[in-house]
Amino acid sequence: MNEILHEIKLLPSVVGSYVHINGLKEIHSDLPKVFLGKAEQIGLSADRLFKAKDTSGIEINNLEIKFDESLVLAKQIDEAASLITICESGANFPLVNMTTSMLISELKVAVDNARKGASSSAANLPPAAPKVAAAPKASPTAKAVNLGEIMHTGPLAKTMNEFQNALTLAIGPIGEMVMTETVEKWAKKGECSDSRLSELCDMLCAEIDDQELETEFKGKIKEFM
Repeated sequence: MNEILHEIKLLPSVVGSYVHINGLKEIHSDLPKVFLGKAEQIGLSADRLFKAKDTSGIEINNLEIKFDESLVLAKQIDEAASLITICESGANFPLVNMTTSMLISELKVAVDNARKGASSSAANLPPAAPKVAAAPKASPTAKAVNLGEIMHTGPLAKTMNEFQNALTLAIGPIGEMVMTETVEKWAKKGECSDSRLSELCDMLCAEIDDQELETEFKGKIKEFM
């Protein structure tokens, strides 16, 4: 499967691909680490949309998702697997679409082999110990967050824009998505103020998960810290 993903990555402006196989924990991807969590979320969403034909009668086999800095193409491999390809916004979409379509039959074989390998490994595992149910915990009330104000109109809007630009330069087209999700988590933890920007920086670096890229990112936002 890695050879197939590498063939896709050779296309101009393609960041990488991820094969989402519902029910399997093993990761089949050549994306940088920072992309994996988001690619998995897209895979789960694509899986639900591809299954929509079962209830709506509308058959969906391909999805194209456009962001300001990126293009995501999702293709159904079979009823429980999909190919997620992340590209820069200027990628040649017809070329990427044609190439991935041609590789779907090979990916079906690779996915079937991955499932067989997972089944074989599971059969050799010792039986799991029974789990003891934990007492339910009361869920705290989530803090309401106005992302639009924080990111675009509030007192930190300029700083947020600089953070996002630096993040996108460091990790590429998924920067906007990572920034939005991380700012939401950061805002729920306390007051959105200059005094907590170092905390936001640490959270973004945790998402980047690459020492060299973290250093690059911190260098571009140091004047705001």
